[in-house]
Order: sequence, then structure tokens, then C-alpha cells
Amino acid sequence: MAEYLSTANLASEICCNCAMMFAMPVDWQKRRRADRKTFYCPAGHPQAYTAGQDEASVLRREVERQKELREAEAARLARVETERNQIAKAHMKMRARVMNGVCPCCNRTFQNLLRHMQTEHQGELTLKRFREAYGMTQSALAKEIGVAPAYVSNHERGQYVPEYAKATIDRWVASQEGVKP
Repeated sequence: MAEYLSTANLASEICCNCAMMFAMPVDWQKRRRADRKTFYCPAGHPQAYTAGQDEASVLRREVERQKELREAEAARLARVETERNQIAKAHMKMRARVMNGVCPCCNRTFQNLLRHMQTEHQGELTLKRFREAYGMTQSALAKEIGVAPAYVSNHERGQYVPEYAKATIDRWVASQEGVKP
């Protein structure tokens, strides 16, 4: 009887059905782990690697996840920039109207807008009037002012607002009236 000696690297496995131990070449085992194809133990029971992932697929998934995160951040940044541009455009439009003598409260044109505002709309220049004149939502205004949207809502309805938020809102309203806070 002839003997055959080989220096092949073998990996051992145990059949999940019959618990028979058998060996296979390491490179063949790596291919089965990667392609998840079925193979058989010496007793003929089908085997397949289902648990775990090879390093390449783990890295591929991580690259995809990072790409998705990057795309989501870019989309969020684009939304924020669009919103900022819309707010700036609304501000510029309203300020241009006021500079041309258009009253932000009654939308009529006056030669002396300041005198009209002092006589006709004394005390009417509220946060809500400015917000609506600029075409802003409460959330957008709250972001610009630097307070919570709930404080803007409460201030407009005459409800309780913490003192620091009330002072911040009042300073913004005063700056819009052209009066130094």
C-alpha cells in the first residue's frame, strides 16, 4: 500500500447533524464562507455557513452606511440653507417695502411712514405682526431669535414666557421697529 503525504492546510469542521468531525482545505472553506453555498459532510448531510460575515462584506456595509450618513447630512444641510435663504429673502422683501413707505400693518403706502406708525398703529407692532409681515412660521422666527418655538407661541397669545425669553423677544421686536433696545 502506498502512502501519500501532503502539506495542505486543513480546517476541521463538525457536522451539525451527525457530529462527525471532518477536514477540508482552508482556501475551500474560505470560499464556502464567502459564497454561502451548500457542502456535505462525509455522511452526506448538507452543511452551509450562515452565521458570521466575511471581512469584505462587513467593510462594504460600513462604507455604504458611511455614504448614507454623508448623503443624509448633505440633504439636511441643503434644507437648512434653503430655509435660511427663504428667511433672508422675506426679510429683505419686507425691509424694502418699509423703505418704500409701505406700512407692514395695513399694507398702504405713506410719505412719512414713521409718523403713520406712531399715530395709527401705536402699540400694534407685535411679534405676530412682524412674523406675518415677514412671512415666517413661529419655528423659523424662534430659530432666528434664538428661543424655543413654544415661547414665540406663548408670547403671541399673551401667555407666560420665561423672563430671559421675553427679554430676547422684546429686543428683537424693538430692533424691527427701528428703536434701539
